[in-house]
Amino acid sequence: MAAHLPTAPATRTAEATATAGIPTAVREALESASASQGYNTDGATLLHHNQHWVLRLPHATPGSPVVAKVHNAKTDRLTLTRQVATANWLTDNGVGTARPAGTRWPILAGHHLVTFTYDLGPGGPASPQALGRALAQLHALPLPGHLNLPRLDPAANVLARIEQLPDNLLAPEEHAWLTGYVRTLGDRFDATRWPGEPVVLHGDLAAQNTISTGNGAVLIDWEYAGTGPALADLAFLAWSRDAFGGNPRHYDQFSTTYGLDVTAVHGGTLYRQVLAPLRAVIGITIALEAATRAPGWADEAAHRIACTRAQEAGHPRYPWAWSTCIAYTRPAELSPT
Repeated sequence: MAAHLPTAPATRTAEATATAGIPTAVREALESASASQGYNTDGATLLHHNQHWVLRLPHATPGSPVVAKVHNAKTDRLTLTRQVATANWLTDNGVGTARPAGTRWPILAGHHLVTFTYDLGPGGPASPQALGRALAQLHALPLPGHLNLPRLDPAANVLARIEQLPDNLLAPEEHAWLTGYVRTLGDRFDATRWPGEPVVLHGDLAAQNTISTGNGAVLIDWEYAGTGPALADLAFLAWSRDAFGGNPRHYDQFSTTYGLDVTAVHGGTLYRQVLAPLRAVIGITIALEAATRAPGWADEAAHRIACTRAQEAGHPRYPWAWSTCIAYTRPAELSPT
């Protein structure tokens, strides 16, 4: 990492990053969009902030809380319109997801687009078995031609996110290595003959995008939905084990329930040579994005780069014990303006 990037002191607390103030423009967008739908924002609670601001409105309407998502200013309307259509299609086909709320989607408020969904409650992440069943159900659906879902292009997505990072976040050599490596992985992905027919992919199966409910697992946040090989979704769970030190038994439960172990297909070569490295560069990008808001993440980004370069040299040495984003996405109640 570039030497001049500031780092947080070792005593920095999780609460210090979690309770950082909501930008005025984001708060105003939330208030304006909520008012247009007749929603009460009293007691609004920040659930997490990665690329977008996600907030629970517990008193939106009597007896009907909703979740608001204030998207970053670079999000385009077509992308959000497709997400809403995807959620409606999934609901019609029996796949658990958060149903859109309100009378129109998305809502432009200032420089931000805002969407609302019905609140599914604090159920926590789905269990491995429930997630395996939900993902198998999703992947069994026929491709919905009317949604015009994009074909998965993981390298293009990562490169676009790297392009938005501040110029001084990475040393020139590291930036050149990272972008070059992502392009190499994109070529590998495109050149691979993937087993099976293309399926509808969730595209971002992080724990916070799954919710446990009385009716099983619910999948939320379809920003990266597309079509492609089922193995691309399955790699998320294997990567949780390998990079973050997740419980191997949980992965075994997931893969057994789903009916396929991505790390065993073609002797594991597709996972080791294509899917795991792609998960790694996405993880690096996430840490770099986090470092722009919480500078203490600079060390984590540097660690992820070091692990990935060792992997490129043929020494993955799993698990890597990467950190998670919990520290800066912990819920915090918004203070009055």
